[in-house]
Amino acid sequence: MNALLEIGVEHLPARFMAPALKQLESLTAQLLDEKRIAYKSVESFGTYRRLVVVIEDIAAKSADEQKEVKGPPAKLLKDANGNFTPQSAGFAQKNGIAPEKLTIVETEKGPFIYAVVKIKGEKTAKLLPEIFTRVVTGLEFAKNMIWEESGLRYGRPIRSLIGLYDTKIIKFSVAGVSSNRYTYPLSSFGRKPIKVEKADKAYYADLLRSQPQPILVLPQERREALIKTVSNEAKLRGYQPDLDPALIEETVCFTEHPVAVSGDFELKFLTLPKELVTTVLKKQIKMFPVLNSQGELQPYFIAVRDGISVNQNEVRDGFKKVMSARLSDAVFFFENDKKEGLDAFKEKLKTVQFLEGLGSMYEKSERTRQLADWLCEKTGKTSLQQTVDYASSYAYADLASHVVYEFPELQGYMGGQYAALAGQKEAAKAMEEFYFPLTSSSALPATETGALVSLAGKIDTLVGNFLIGQIPTGSEDPFALRRQAFGAVRILLEKNIRVSLKELVEKSASLDPAGTPDKGLKELPGFLFQRLALVLEQRGHTASALHAVANWYELPLPQVETLVSALETVKTGEDFALLLEPAKRVCNLLKKAGEVTEQVDEKLLTLPAEKALYDQIHKVDSSLGCTVNRASTREEYLQILKTYSVFREPLENFFKEVMVNAPEAAVRQNRLALLARVRRYLTQTVADITKL
Repeated sequence: MNALLEIGVEHLPARFMAPALKQLESLTAQLLDEKRIAYKSVESFGTYRRLVVVIEDIAAKSADEQKEVKGPPAKLLKDANGNFTPQSAGFAQKNGIAPEKLTIVETEKGPFIYAVVKIKGEKTAKLLPEIFTRVVTGLEFAKNMIWEESGLRYGRPIRSLIGLYDTKIIKFSVAGVSSNRYTYPLSSFGRKPIKVEKADKAYYADLLRSQPQPILVLPQERREALIKTVSNEAKLRGYQPDLDPALIEETVCFTEHPVAVSGDFELKFLTLPKELVTTVLKKQIKMFPVLNSQGELQPYFIAVRDGISVNQNEVRDGFKKVMSARLSDAVFFFENDKKEGLDAFKEKLKTVQFLEGLGSMYEKSERTRQLADWLCEKTGKTSLQQTVDYASSYAYADLASHVVYEFPELQGYMGGQYAALAGQKEAAKAMEEFYFPLTSSSALPATETGALVSLAGKIDTLVGNFLIGQIPTGSEDPFALRRQAFGAVRILLEKNIRVSLKELVEKSASLDPAGTPDKGLKELPGFLFQRLALVLEQRGHTASALHAVANWYELPLPQVETLVSALETVKTGEDFALLLEPAKRVCNLLKKAGEVTEQVDEKLLTLPAEKALYDQIHKVDSSLGCTVNRASTREEYLQILKTYSVFREPLENFFKEVMVNAPEAAVRQNRLALLARVRRYLTQTVADITKL
C-alpha cells in the first residue's frame, strides 16, 4: 500500500519551492526510519499551491525492536539472602519484564544490571497522523508568516491538508486545518474541490491533469510543457526563444499549467544594450526574449500565464503594458547615464565606502588600477598597459550609474557599454568581464586585459577583507570571498599568468591605506590553498600531490600544477615508493634532534655506509647543479624527482649499519648533518615527498 500527504497553501514564492520539496522528502524518510516503518520509496513533487509527498509500498506496521536498557550497578541485583533488591525489582517492573530476566553486563565503569526490552511494532495507520503532522510543521522557509491563533510560522498560510493511507483518510490537524481527501483547482477557476480517492502518484497526477483546467503537478512534466509552449510561440514568428535555465526553473515554480503568450514591443527599445533589455524581461517581468539564428535580439517577448483562458488577447495586452513601462524606465536610466559618463560616475565613488578602514570605492578603484598596471609590467604585457590602465581605473565606475542601481546584476556589463560609447572599445570588453567568473565554474574573462584587471580587483578585495579581519567562517561569507578566491586561482592557472600568489598578495597589501590594521592577512595563504586544492582536483589532480609542494605560495600557479603533475607521475614508480619510508625516517630523526646544521666533517665519516651516503649527495649535487633552482617544466621536475630515487639504497644501508645517535656528540651531530643534507633534497628543494 501507499501513503500520500498534500499540503495545500497560498501562493508560495518560487524560490521557496525547491528547498521545500527537498525537505519534504528527506523529513518524511527520516520520520519513517525513526518509527521503524519500511517502505520502497519516498518522492516529493508539487506546485506553488500544493506540496505533495508519496510513500510507495509502505509496511502495514512498524518493525519490532529489541533494545538493552542500562540499570543500577550489578551489586544491587540481589541482597544477602539472594532476593532481588527493591532497586532491581523496580527496574524490571519499569521495563515490563520479570526480575529473573535481568542480566549483568560488563561495561567500562564496571558491571551493571541490564534489561532486554522487546518493543512490538505498531500499525502504520496509527503512526501516520503523528508523522504527517511532524512533516507539515517541520518544513522551514526563508521567510515565514503567522496567520492564525496557534502561531504556526510558515512560508504561506495552510488552506488544506490531504492525508491518505491507501484509500483511507489519515486524520490529523495543523494550524486549525483538518485533513481530508480534497484538493482544489487552479486559483482562478473556482474553489470546487477535487476528490482524491487513493494514495497513488500516477493516479493523483492523472486526476489533476484531467481537470477542465489541467494541473501539471509533476515539475518535470511542467518543465517540458513550458519549453514546448514557449518554443512553439517563438517558431510561429520564425525565431527561437532565449531559454535561460534559471528563468525556466523559476517559471516552473510559479505555474501549475504554463501557457505561453507572445507579443511585440517598439523597435526603439532595441537601441538599448542587449543585456539591459534581456535583464528587464527575464529578471523583472519573467519573460523570455526572442532571438534570431545569429543570437540577435528581436522586438518580441514571450510571457507565461498560469492556465488556459479564452481572453488571451487581453492577457497579451496586459503583459505588453507592463513590459513597455519597464523598458521605458530602462531607456530613461540609460539616457541619463549617457549624459553623465564614466568620469562623473567615478567621481561619485568618492562618497561610497568600500569597507571601514579601507577607504572609498574610488580609492579601491585606484588600488586596483595600480595592481593591474604592476601585473602588466610583471608579466611583460606592457603593450596592454594603456588599455589595462583605463579598464581598471573605471572598472567600478558603473556602480554609481542609474542603470546598475536599478539592475545590480548588470555591474561590469554597463561599464563596458559606457566605455564603448566613450570610444574605448578595447577596454570596454575587459570592463564587461571584470566580475568574471560569476561562479566557481563559469566562464573566465576572454581577453588578456580582462583577465589582468579582473585578477587585480579580486586580489584587492581578498587582501583588504583579510587585513581588517573580515574572514569567512563556516557558511558565512557576506562578501563572496570564496568565489573571489576561486576566480583568482582559476585566472592565474587557466590564463597562464606567471606571478606567484605571494607576490600578488604582498604587492596588494602595500597599496592599502597606511593605517589599515592587519587582523588576519596571515590566514589568507591557507584560504587560497583550499581554493587551489579544489580547483586542481576539478582539473584531475590529487590533493596529496599539492600538499607535497612546500613552496606552492611562492611559485606561479601554472608551475605549481606542472610540479603536481610530475609528482603524480613519479609516485607510482617502485623505486620512488621504496624511498618514502627511509625519507620519513630521516625527517623523524631530525625532528627529534631539534636544530641541526648541514655542515658535514668528512674526517668523522668512518663507516662505509656513511661515506657512501656522503658520496651520493655529492653526485646528486653535481648532476643536478642549479637545475633545482631554475626548474619549471614537467620534464625538468621529472628529472629531479627521478634522481632522488638514488638515495634509497644508501639510506637503507646507512640505517642498517650506522647508529645515528652515537654516544660521541661530534659524531652524532655529524651524522645528523649528513641526514639534514639528504632531507633538504627530499623535502625542501622541489617538494616534500614524505607527504605523498
